[in-house]
Amino acid sequence: MTVRPRPLAALFAACLAFAVSGLAARLDAQPLTHVALEPVRVCPASDQDQGPPDYDDPACETVSVFELDPQGRHIWARLRLPLDAAGLDGTGPYGLIVMGKMSSEVFLNGSRIGANGRPADDRAGEIAGRIDASLFVPHTLVRDGDNVVDIRMSSHRGWVRLASPIHAVLFGRYQDPTRTISAAYWPSLITFGVFLIGLVFFGVTAWRNEEREASLLLAAASLFAGSELLVESARGLVAYPYPFHDIRLVLITVCAAGFSLCLLAYLFKRMTRLAWLSRFARLSAIVLTMAVVVALMPGFDGKTAGVLFTAIAAGLAWSALWAIRRRPGAIGLVIVFALTGSALWQFGSGFLDIGYFYTAAGILAFLIYQQAQSLVAERRQRRVETRRALQLEAALAQARQKSAPAQIQLVSAGRVDYVSSDRIVQLKAAGDYVELHFQDGATTLYTGTLGGLESELPPAFLRVHRSHIVNTLFVSALEREASGTGRLILANGTEVPVSRRIMPAVRTALASKAVDNAD
Repeated sequence: MTVRPRPLAALFAACLAFAVSGLAARLDAQPLTHVALEPVRVCPASDQDQGPPDYDDPACETVSVFELDPQGRHIWARLRLPLDAAGLDGTGPYGLIVMGKMSSEVFLNGSRIGANGRPADDRAGEIAGRIDASLFVPHTLVRDGDNVVDIRMSSHRGWVRLASPIHAVLFGRYQDPTRTISAAYWPSLITFGVFLIGLVFFGVTAWRNEEREASLLLAAASLFAGSELLVESARGLVAYPYPFHDIRLVLITVCAAGFSLCLLAYLFKRMTRLAWLSRFARLSAIVLTMAVVVALMPGFDGKTAGVLFTAIAAGLAWSALWAIRRRPGAIGLVIVFALTGSALWQFGSGFLDIGYFYTAAGILAFLIYQQAQSLVAERRQRRVETRRALQLEAALAQARQKSAPAQIQLVSAGRVDYVSSDRIVQLKAAGDYVELHFQDGATTLYTGTLGGLESELPPAFLRVHRSHIVNTLFVSALEREASGTGRLILANGTEVPVSRRIMPAVRTALASKAVDNAD
């Protein structure tokens, strides 16, 4: 099965265009107001604190928003929230959404508006907050112009130290933060059906032992892509406690690596004649490079992007080499890897949220289609081979009957007769008897049933109807009716009905007879 460049590139371009349009729509829809992205004052906090501290205290410091880090600490942070009349229009309650790896207690313009978990001096005293929380803001606390947001925060739980633990502080109409996040992820969720179909399709193909290694690799790629999509969108589906965010980020990176490695392994299998050990060595080198990139990149978006860039660079280099060697489909692979790398470089984390999944879905959808075509062609070839085998078997049976006809034992009224099978033209059911028609025109009734005699007859005899068995050596012609049934014309001029179900077998028998006579 070769990779065809034009369909693959066209499908990829369509998926990428849809993903980019979804990304643009997401970036344009920003109904919430961010706190000012300017340096903030940070002071030590204590379990005994009842409200915001004196930020002029020498123990306080000024840091940038991106350096605000409560991991392993208990701190206060003061941020400025600029609002104008347009942002305060409308009806309904206001809300402040706090997004980050922390427990927090929030004050607006000096008044406490709520808490997300319980920040504390140490792990034992802290109650883990949700990764995203929305706090109700009374209208009386909000003013046109600058508003002051004080947040007491701590983050003593978790397993990974993040480069940017505080993600956003947003003001707007009160709403469930998961709904806000899910609105950003829904375009990606559309692709989950492709990943599920890919897992089932390639899994069943591997289970049936049809191109097992390639099918297993593509089933694993579908599993990794689908799992990554679910883990990625989990933030928009469940308001989970912040410690689980570390697991989510690690899984996203692992799934991205797994998907890209499975695809590369599949391409090495399809596009090269390398032995298994040589392919494994090349993949091991890519895995080692990915590990180095993950260790060097500061944030998990960077780690995931680095993993994908590593796979894209390896795929692009190998595809270029295959294109130079004029391997079928190599040019299409060069286009796909080049476009994917460009989109990842241009859109960064936005591409990881949407474009990546459409790219993966497009590739898998193309491979599902291609694999299905291959299986259909293979099964068609098997049917042709089976038909030829049946024709050969029927021809051999007829040849054996001519050279050494079988002796059929027949019983009638206590008498046993032995009749040579090459004399029998037709057997017909007649109540509790079987009516035999012989080559010389004679007809005889014998005790028994067609079913009982059928097992004793040579393969040259064929049951064409529930009431008729014919010797194919004496068939002159087959006429087919529009309804799918038909009738046989025997050498003695007799017409025998043929049921719709047995029609293909009758055709095979007659074809083998024609071959045999020609020989």
